[in-house]
Amino acid sequence: LIIATGATPIRPALPGAQLDHIFVLRSLNDGLRIHRALVEDRPQHAVILGAGYIGLEMAEALRMRGLQVTVVEALDHVLGQTEPEISRIVEKELSAHDVRVLLRTRAAGFEGDARGRVREVLTDSGERLTADLVLIGIGIRPNVRLAEEAGIALGPTGAIAVDERQETNITGIFAAGDCCEVKHLVTGRPTWIPLGPAANKQGRVAGDNAAGRRATFAGVVGTAVVKVFDLEVARTGLSLQEALAAGFKAKKVSTTASSRAGYYPGAHPITLVLIFDEATHRLLGAQMVGREGVAKRIDVFATALHARMTLEEMSQLDLSYAPPFAPVWDPILTAVNVALKA
Repeated sequence: LIIATGATPIRPALPGAQLDHIFVLRSLNDGLRIHRALVEDRPQHAVILGAGYIGLEMAEALRMRGLQVTVVEALDHVLGQTEPEISRIVEKELSAHDVRVLLRTRAAGFEGDARGRVREVLTDSGERLTADLVLIGIGIRPNVRLAEEAGIALGPTGAIAVDERQETNITGIFAAGDCCEVKHLVTGRPTWIPLGPAANKQGRVAGDNAAGRRATFAGVVGTAVVKVFDLEVARTGLSLQEALAAGFKAKKVSTTASSRAGYYPGAHPITLVLIFDEATHRLLGAQMVGREGVAKRIDVFATALHARMTLEEMSQLDLSYAPPFAPVWDPILTAVNVALKA
C-alpha cells in the first residue's frame, strides 16, 4: 500500500468564509473554478491572503488580467523564510506593478452582497478592502487523516514519518509526496517541504519498494524558485533563522553582482545572500533575486549543499564564462568570496 494523500489548503474559520467567490488554489478544479469566475463575472478587485509562492504568482496572474490586487500578509515581509535583502526587492517589484501589499495584517472576516458573494475583506486593523474575488493562500497542511486512522506514526512536523525507503512504521505501507516528511540534508532532521520535485522522487522510490525492488531517497535541501513579474526569486538550504534554530553558528552575507559581463548589453544585477557556518565555513543556504540568471544558478548552490561543501571548496569551482551569460567572476563566486572575507 502506498499512501499519497497530499496536502489540503488551510481555510481560516472567519466570519463570512462561506461566501461565494472566496477560493483556494490547490487542484485543477480549483483553477477551473477561479477561471470561470473571472470569465463569467469579470471581477475587478482581488484580495489575496498570504504572500507565499501561490499568493504572489496569483497576484501577477490577476494583475495581468487587469484586476486591482491587494495582498494581505501577516508577516513583516513577503515570501516567508526569505531574507530581508531579497524580500524587499520583491516588494518593490510588486509595488511597481501596482500590487498593494499589506504587511503585518490579517483578515478578520468577510462581508457579502445580497447574492451571497464576497464584496469586502475586513482586516484586523479595521480596514475594509473592496473584493469581488478572494484567494486564500495562507498555507497547506499534510492530509494524514487516513494514516492516523490506520495507526501510522506521524513525525514531529505532523506529516507521516517514513524511512529512506519511504516505508512507514507499518511494514509494507509506504507514503510519498506532500503527506509525508522528508530528511533535510543540511540539518539531518526530518522536515516537511511540500514541493513537486521531492514528491516525484518519493513516489518513484515508494513504487519501487512496494514492487519488491530496493530503492532509497536521501532527502532534500529545500530548493525552490518563483517568478514574480520580471523577477526570478530562488532559495535553497536554510535561512539564517532556520540555521540558528538548528544549532549552527550561522552567519549571513549579501552582495550584488552582474548577471553578465558588465559591458555586455542586457546585464542585470543579481542580489545574493549566503548563510554559512562561521566555525566550519560549510555552506548552509543561499537565496537570490534578479531579472535573469537566477533560476539555474541556485542549482549550483543546491549541489554544493548536497555535497556539504565549504566556502573554500566552492571558491575553486570551475564555472562557465562568456560575456552573454556571466562575468569572469560569476555571481556565485563573487558571493562566496565575500563570505570568505566576512
